[in-house]
Amino acid sequence: MQTDKEIKILLSGEGGQGIQLMAKILSNALYKQKLHITFMPHYGVEMRMGISMAYITISKSPITYPKFSKADILVIMTKRNIDIPKTYINKNTLVINAITLNNLPRERNLPKQSFNMIVLGIIIKELNKSENIISKEKILESINNFLSDKPDITKNRVAFEVGYDLDESLYKKTIDNIRADKYNPVVDSDSQKTHIKYPDVCKSCGFCLIKCPVNALSWDNEKYNFLSKPIPKVDIKKCTGCGLCEQICPDAAIKVNKKK
Repeated sequence: MQTDKEIKILLSGEGGQGIQLMAKILSNALYKQKLHITFMPHYGVEMRMGISMAYITISKSPITYPKFSKADILVIMTKRNIDIPKTYINKNTLVINAITLNNLPRERNLPKQSFNMIVLGIIIKELNKSENIISKEKILESINNFLSDKPDITKNRVAFEVGYDLDESLYKKTIDNIRADKYNPVVDSDSQKTHIKYPDVCKSCGFCLIKCPVNALSWDNEKYNFLSKPIPKVDIKKCTGCGLCEQICPDAAIKVNKKK
């Protein structure tokens, strides 16, 4: 790091997107370079896909307070909570708009869970443009430290490189007109029943597929939830309308109505 200027980074997304893991990997690598780092997590009902943010401040000198009101770098990974992180933007904020990159892991034949490593690669590239803060090797070492027990560690490293080499036109996109996502329910029905899925709360856990007694549910490869994971689809002819999928869903993402 060439100057004493503090760099304030805000990561924002959903619980489940690996926001806090990404912040820990970044903070750990920078700390090992003898920089002053503060990392403060901020999240709601994380296991139910609530808001998840991480405040990171980097400096050559001691940092007095971990939180801030405006970010030098703002990372936005989901639309659902966009109204909150947008308040951290000023005229000098670099916004990394990762919302449109959700399908990139699938396009590059990488696990969906590696999305955060792609974004981490983007962050490091942007940090190094002006300050040459940290080498890729240091971050990859930190990734190994945190993910060495994961079977897809190699693909996480590849995902990081994908982000680092990504054309900036793919993530430097305006967010002025982006509003919090409003997902329309997916409705299937016949003369006896209506089966409704809610992609804005479904987290693709698969409980409904496992428990359906007539195997009427499968993964929909054309409709996705807010994390770009497939939601269940129903074979309405097979479905008996028993409602077990509605009862087993931990997030009230399915509703079954029998017609009178």
